[in-house]
Amino acid sequence: MSENILRDKMEQLLKSYLRSLALQTRSNMEVTQRIMSERYVMAENSYSALESGDYMCGTLTTVFLLADQPDPTATLKDIKEKLEKLREEELITLW
Repeated sequence: MSENILRDKMEQLLKSYLRSLALQTRSNMEVTQRIMSERYVMAENSYSALESGDYMCGTLTTVFLLADQPDPTATLKDIKEKLEKLREEELITLW
């Protein structure tokens, strides 16, 4: 598998993970998309696109989103483990 295909799959996994995290975070906070967009310093339509899966959040949004988690370190560890698992699975299919 080419590195570009693996990278695309990893980015898609991350996009999906962060989308779910944004949805869960907003639900837990019981706020509107407008409030979340202000909190994450982004346009409301960009935040809406993030929740709908049309947009991959940038670095700044990711930092704010991770900081809003009860245990940001555990969240990062979970992301890393999922990405490593995907990489291992993809490498196994090569053999």
